[in-house]
Amino acid sequence: MNRSIAIEPEFAEALAQRKTPQRRNRVTRDAIIDAAEKLFIDKGYHGTRVSEVARLADVSIGSIYVHFENKEGLYAALMERALNIEAKYLDAILENEAISDLEKVFSIGEAYLQFFRDHPAYFRMLMIPHEDVPEAAADTAIGRQVVERGNRQRERLAEVIASCIEQGFLRDDINPDKAAYFWWAAWNGVISLTLRRDQLVLAPEDLADVIIEGRRMIAQGMAASVLRADDGGVSPEIRERLNRMETAVDVEG
Repeated sequence: MNRSIAIEPEFAEALAQRKTPQRRNRVTRDAIIDAAEKLFIDKGYHGTRVSEVARLADVSIGSIYVHFENKEGLYAALMERALNIEAKYLDAILENEAISDLEKVFSIGEAYLQFFRDHPAYFRMLMIPHEDVPEAAADTAIGRQVVERGNRQRERLAEVIASCIEQGFLRDDINPDKAAYFWWAAWNGVISLTLRRDQLVLAPEDLADVIIEGRRMIAQGMAASVLRADDGGVSPEIRERLNRMETAVDVEG
């Protein structure tokens, strides 16, 4: 005979109360980072006070120090959030087994451009941090993790380039690590020009065309003979792909 098991109300309430602090801590932490994001981006590091973050997040100043230890830790946590979002765009290309390695080399720049367009403030924080951010903000557990993960992204691109070399698509005298570093720097440099406030600014509507032109130049130098036409240039099929932006990354959250 099956017997129903009754849970006493007091016991059920106790279980619920055990979960509440964890949920509350997560909500509080997210609220603090949301407030810090707005203030750090608008005012810079030294222009933002911890008391302002607490007021905007509707928490006590003590809560900020409990969750992040200090202002440097709070800034590093915000950098981590920016890197997490950036990683979604890159992972959508690098971890997609349906995309060939050669196509990944073409597409990852497009995904990076989409990250910038969707989250320009995060791009600026990662690549053009405020000049007033102290070195202590990077010398934290989270800050060091941000640097490590950024390096890992370049390493993954280098692995894809190395794979293309092994498959005979790219020249075998190319150094994958240095090539990946150059591609990464080139994307960041071109995109950063749109953020300038002087006559050197790159108009946003011209950004895609400049990236395409640069990609054509780099591909021309890196392509192995199998990708080249009789005239020495890249094949018409590759040229057609290089001449257009077509990758659209679907990022949730």
